[in-house]
Amino acid sequence: MLPDCLIHTVLSHIGYKEAARLTILSKSWLQAWLTHPNLEFSVYNFKLIKEVDEILDRYRDKKIPIEKFNLSTFGSDEVVPLIDKWLRIALQNGVNHLEFGYVDFGRTLYPLPHVFTILSAKSLRKLVLKDCDLMQLSLSSGYVTNYCDSLRELCLLGVCLNDNMLQTLVATCPMIVSFTIKHCIGLKKIELRNLQKIKMVSIHIDEKQPIEIQAPTLEHLVCCGLAEKTLMLDIGACQNLKSLKLSSVRISDGFLAQLTSRCQFLESLMLDNIVSKGLEKFKVCESQSLKNLEIRCCSGTTVIDAPNLESLDCVGNEIPVLKTAKTFGPLKHSRLELYSRENISDLWFRKLRKFLFNSNSWSHVTLHFPSCIKIDLENWDPCRGIFAIPQVDVLNVHLIGSLKCPSFADALLWSCHPRKLNLFSTKQMITYFNNLLMYMKNSSHSNPWQYQLKDLRVHKFDLEDLRRQPVEHNERRRIRFSLYWR
Repeated sequence: MLPDCLIHTVLSHIGYKEAARLTILSKSWLQAWLTHPNLEFSVYNFKLIKEVDEILDRYRDKKIPIEKFNLSTFGSDEVVPLIDKWLRIALQNGVNHLEFGYVDFGRTLYPLPHVFTILSAKSLRKLVLKDCDLMQLSLSSGYVTNYCDSLRELCLLGVCLNDNMLQTLVATCPMIVSFTIKHCIGLKKIELRNLQKIKMVSIHIDEKQPIEIQAPTLEHLVCCGLAEKTLMLDIGACQNLKSLKLSSVRISDGFLAQLTSRCQFLESLMLDNIVSKGLEKFKVCESQSLKNLEIRCCSGTTVIDAPNLESLDCVGNEIPVLKTAKTFGPLKHSRLELYSRENISDLWFRKLRKFLFNSNSWSHVTLHFPSCIKIDLENWDPCRGIFAIPQVDVLNVHLIGSLKCPSFADALLWSCHPRKLNLFSTKQMITYFNNLLMYMKNSSHSNPWQYQLKDLRVHKFDLEDLRRQPVEHNERRRIRFSLYWR
């Protein structure tokens, strides 16, 4: 009973294969699928070549509009002569989102000599090229004729091109808003200039390639590389940058301090697996605009001077070392996630408690333990050098083992007082923890440094729907303990 225009709208929001399943509903749905505007073909066997060719011939002959065309194909003598034909049909039928990927088990890239013909299509808004060779295109052969003003997104993934070709592509598409370049071959330097509308740039490099971006309109930058190579990044002209992600790169001493002081509008900074040579390795200083800071797998001391910071996330294998300025105030959101190793001891829990005590209140703390390890508490004086037990809103504990270790639970709850404790573990460990907490609540002989647990409420959540249910212990459930302390 649905009108044809609505059926077309529904099909335009799902994939080609998913739309094919709906053809059994009625002739209207079958007819709508035959004119589906989004085409996705993965041609990885010989049987599909003829089928795809017939479909595209029908679209060409009946001039059926194509909005999105996603073609992934393997290198064979049968399919290579047809690739240019299929791409040409998509362009003739008004495609605005074109993705082409080429797989050759001999690691040969597909030569794409008509890339500027593709770019010149007035309807094209997004172009994604994977494993193509642009080195065989001669820039003096007359392919470059005019600007490609319609393109807004350009993605080059595993493409072979040199510096001159990159500069020509950028100069030909001055109106792009988003540019992604990942693991491309043949570049000695990545230089982006004269992009009048650029908002987002994502760069993934495999070699020590200098990066220079001069784009006053740039707002979001992602840069990923090799931790063994020192990053050479020049974004001094990107004064309107709002978010920056650095991943798997080595930075020089003072790099971050200089960057955060220059980018006066930087609001979000993510550091992922960064290596630095400095003593105080990561300095985020004099940043009045920074609101969100995420630190992942970065060893060493982090110095933070961001008075307007609202959110802080720390993720890694080691308890972080933070130095904050006096103006560092309470945060709206703070999250600490640690993946502990096998050799944790009472010293590890001491360090965790000291970190939580010296820092502002953490809203979420997540701890991953490979097993429930016995903690030596024989010569442990938990009151020495420690005053108040730090408060935590939510403590998430992921525990694999099922060994009953009261000392482990003692050390865990001595390190902080969570308002809510979410336990991800096995049936045996959840049952044990439940009984232990109930004993703590009802015991009148708790240790003076210990928990002073006033009230306990236990809820069970299914990992799939997370709906609250009565507590019946099953495998791999999440148990939430709501704890109330005196």
